[in-house]
Amino acid sequence: MPDLKEVRTSLEVGFTAGGLPERFIRYRGRATRSLEVKGEFPYEDAQFQVVMIDALSLTQESVREVHRVLRPEGWLFFEIAEGKYLKNSGKSLSDIFALLKDGFNIVEVERASWWSRWRGNGVTLISAQKKRWRTVVSFAGRGA
Repeated sequence: MPDLKEVRTSLEVGFTAGGLPERFIRYRGRATRSLEVKGEFPYEDAQFQVVMIDALSLTQESVREVHRVLRPEGWLFFEIAEGKYLKNSGKSLSDIFALLKDGFNIVEVERASWWSRWRGNGVTLISAQKKRWRTVVSFAGRGA
């Protein structure tokens, strides 16, 4: 995972009280906000250096909003319990990557051991960096 020692602003999206994964604690900024996912985020553009989102909250709309509120060079982090996620949402990692491809570069995918994945309880951590404006395909006009 990237080493972001100077994080000042971060946003946690879709986590219940105390539900933020422990490995994300180091990315909490001095000014941290928490938010339930309900349409547009109530923040201005480019407000946060880091956004940590619950995988079950990942939709095309939430990814668009994360991209909007992240600063240039901002980071998005989330983790997926692959077996549970696939069972609950019917989506695969490929579907998640397709959601992110227009606005984010996936920098790191940290997967659990093959044994954990085989047993259905492996957790995959995704680190993605916001693409610069010149490389972003506009999210506007895409169907939800």
